[in-house]
Amino acid sequence: MVRIFSIVAFLLVVWAGAANARGPYGSIKVGAWSGGAFTDNQTGAFSNCIASATYNSGINFGVVVSKDYKWFLAFTHNSWTLSQGQKFPIVLNFDNQATFNVVGIGVAATTVFVPMPDDSSLIRKFRASRTMSAFAQGNLFQFNLNGTSVLIPALVNCAKTINDRGLSAAGDFAAPFANAANSTPKLTAPAGKPLTNTSSLQPGTPQEGSPELQIEAMQIASNFILKANLSRPSLLTRSETPTAVASTGAAWKADGSTGFVRIIPPQQGTSGLDVAAAIVGNDAKECKGKFASARNSELIDSEVVFRGMSSCEDSERSAIAEYFIFPRKAGGFIMFSVLTPSGSLNATPQAQQREEVNAGYRNAAFKAIGP
Repeated sequence: MVRIFSIVAFLLVVWAGAANARGPYGSIKVGAWSGGAFTDNQTGAFSNCIASATYNSGINFGVVVSKDYKWFLAFTHNSWTLSQGQKFPIVLNFDNQATFNVVGIGVAATTVFVPMPDDSSLIRKFRASRTMSAFAQGNLFQFNLNGTSVLIPALVNCAKTINDRGLSAAGDFAAPFANAANSTPKLTAPAGKPLTNTSSLQPGTPQEGSPELQIEAMQIASNFILKANLSRPSLLTRSETPTAVASTGAAWKADGSTGFVRIIPPQQGTSGLDVAAAIVGNDAKECKGKFASARNSELIDSEVVFRGMSSCEDSERSAIAEYFIFPRKAGGFIMFSVLTPSGSLNATPQAQQREEVNAGYRNAAFKAIGP
């Protein structure tokens, strides 16, 4: 009862901010979704970021992230008559495959909030799926989820921007993700070794070879190999580290894998997806055989992380490279790379375990950066 009461109380506070809100400040426009940042109409304080869409069935469906990065799905329908705190069972189905039995909480006569923890399988399915159906009170509602892979990072960007810089910094919160997702890489590079070529990300001349960046990378790499589940890891010496990495990075090795941490100083107009796309693009140029790649963005503890993957199978090698790119507080990005032999990628147990291993690497990278 205490747990339910605390959830209800929190939701009512969030809804009070939304119901008595002023905004939107800035904008979020992704497909049919629209919204922005909102403030409490009475206090003027930032309360949440919201994006919503109205469907022909008469239901309004929204996604809410509060100022302290709590996530919710919001459903509003004029035919509902609810009391505050009322439990509202909903069956959610994604792409006619994954089903979730959730319990929403009535926050107003016509509105239900469904908590959506950012580390849950629910938010991952919501973000990755194309369609969602919701069965509630004997009615079936269908939703098109096109654009959620951009919508979620855009909402995070909205909350972080207003929290860090205030309402005066409000702008097009979706632009960095939508533009990067639909653009060609802005970075180019000379030829290098497959799956390790990072020369396109060399910093500008004033910072090239900066001892401060080298030290920062070594500290982060040390933290990473301590927190990752690696077998007999060790940092490479400067002479062992690839030249393209050595100026602003640190490399490591372990049983069955190698990798590096690279500090990428700020470059105007370059996003994390641009960095991932450039790295993957370089790998594609250098691979002389079978090549596959992917790039996207995802959430780790309400932090937007950009991810790239490339695999190459030719006469010289058979390997998979994973890249995790985190925003750097001082500007630019911190890139983690993990290179492993691909082996028998089609073996079901290995294919199933790879994503779990990569999730461990991403979490280790996030912890290595520190608060």
